[in-house]
Amino acid sequence: MLTTRAVRALSPSTALPVLLLALSLAPPAAAFPGLMASKGKPPVVHSTHVMVMKKGPTTVVSVMPDYQGSLEPFAMLLPVPADVVADHVVTLKREYVDHADQISAPRFHEFWEQDPCDQGPTEQEWQRNLKVSGSGFLGMPQPGFGERKVAKELLIDTQVRTKEGEYTLTVLAPGTSPLGWLSERGYKPPPGAEAAIAPYVSQGLAFVAAEVDVKRIELVGGDRAQLSPIRFFTDQPYDTLPMRLGLLNAPDKGKQEFVVYSLDPSKRYEVSNYKTIDAPTNIEVDFAIKERMGEFYNSLYDKILAKNPEAVLREYAWSHEGCGQPCATEPFALSELLSLGGDIFERAVPDEEKNPKPPELTKDEKDLDKEILKPLKPKERREKKKVLDEDRKKIAAVKALVERHKYVLARLHFRFDQKVLTRDPKLGAVDGALEGGIALPKGQKREVSTAVGSGKENKLQTRYNNFHNWKPVIKCPSPERWRWGKSPPDYRGLRKTWLADDLTRKSRTQIPAEKMVLTPIADLQIGPGFAVADAGADAADGGDAAGAGKGCGCRVGTRSPGGIFAFGLFALGVARLRRSISRRRAL
Repeated sequence: MLTTRAVRALSPSTALPVLLLALSLAPPAAAFPGLMASKGKPPVVHSTHVMVMKKGPTTVVSVMPDYQGSLEPFAMLLPVPADVVADHVVTLKREYVDHADQISAPRFHEFWEQDPCDQGPTEQEWQRNLKVSGSGFLGMPQPGFGERKVAKELLIDTQVRTKEGEYTLTVLAPGTSPLGWLSERGYKPPPGAEAAIAPYVSQGLAFVAAEVDVKRIELVGGDRAQLSPIRFFTDQPYDTLPMRLGLLNAPDKGKQEFVVYSLDPSKRYEVSNYKTIDAPTNIEVDFAIKERMGEFYNSLYDKILAKNPEAVLREYAWSHEGCGQPCATEPFALSELLSLGGDIFERAVPDEEKNPKPPELTKDEKDLDKEILKPLKPKERREKKKVLDEDRKKIAAVKALVERHKYVLARLHFRFDQKVLTRDPKLGAVDGALEGGIALPKGQKREVSTAVGSGKENKLQTRYNNFHNWKPVIKCPSPERWRWGKSPPDYRGLRKTWLADDLTRKSRTQIPAEKMVLTPIADLQIGPGFAVADAGADAADGGDAAGAGKGCGCRVGTRSPGGIFAFGLFALGVARLRRSISRRRAL
């Protein structure tokens, strides 16, 4: 973040361009299902990610906010159901919720035209075979005769991990206003807190009060910081997210951001009292957005809101055992699912299910055991047999644990201001699976379905595509063109899936969506066939209206990522540098 002192230190020739660029990149703030209070100016919340994990009557909720403010002590208040007590609340590692974001975020994907002379089947990036074969990992020998392979279940991490030290957590009595608790500790609630809190108190809710140790938080630049998730669980119905309370920590202007993830054994969850729509997916886009997916998606979402002011976007729904096509990261590990709430669901599992009887040994397994035990002395044989039996019991228990923790991960994204958020969003289970964003392109025109509809299983992702035509000389007599798949073996670029993440710190005007989409989006009237006004340098300042009616009305799809504004800053700096050099030479 640029401070006033830093700006003053710049020369007059560079201060103005740098200051304008910094202002153009200023982030919006985001909502929070609670409130923050400090001993000075109230913190401003920039983004909140909430994980809602459900199974049977139990709900486990993890709330992870970021904030902006001074590094003086502050506190958070979270309204929770009345049955939440102190041992229902823990702090998690941030990486678990971050992983959900990486799995489900809108993504950029490149398709490559396959070798026209290779008649083999087309393979996609996510179909690459990464398994080790032959002598094994790093050339280590495989187990031979008389040796038993280590079962993969014995290597699965089942440890639940929490975090200590960042918060001092207290659960206040149900139906009690938390304002007294704040006052006793010298915290000043934001203006309007008493009226905002009253409805939740009258409902008999409790409050989780968390005092933040600012020495333990992670700074991300300037006066912005990332907080760890606070997790609580309840056996009472939980379907209303108290997001209106978070408006107390909103800035005076700007949209707010909220991402909700749900994990359920079989169902997706949606916001039932706001309009829920699908994000545009399988859209072809300009290559310029590859490393600036966040800025492109911010602009696109604003276009969606212009047509649908109350739009909650469905962005992802998939089995937790996968992570989309392509995958930006690995799927959830069992230890992560247990840490996010699976350990709570284990309370209701009978002991005979937790520790099932191992299956009978096959003939080959019996023969192998005989070979292992035969050369041992009697005492060693008994000890080894005991180890083998215990391993089988553990394998059976871990297999059962894995089967009990299979979920559907769904993602909802909500951007709004105070005028739109007139009621707290309610989550409701939805039957039926969705598919979308997974169809593969075909032919020279790269035709691909952009539809989202019902399917046999949940496979919905928000994907933006770019294409690379075959460039080498074709030397075979009967080439087969326009088959789209993975990158060629000699590709030396970074094999990374770029995501639209960390949106509140990305510009919403630097990458205009209407100039980057190459597939018509009829609902938004952008893309080929729809007129695009040339906003010029005003585009960087959000001056869309200023450019209306100007230009040729054509789409420019090969514009540099920074747009005209970024090029103008560069040109201005070069010109002033040349004048400075010329003056020095003259002296």
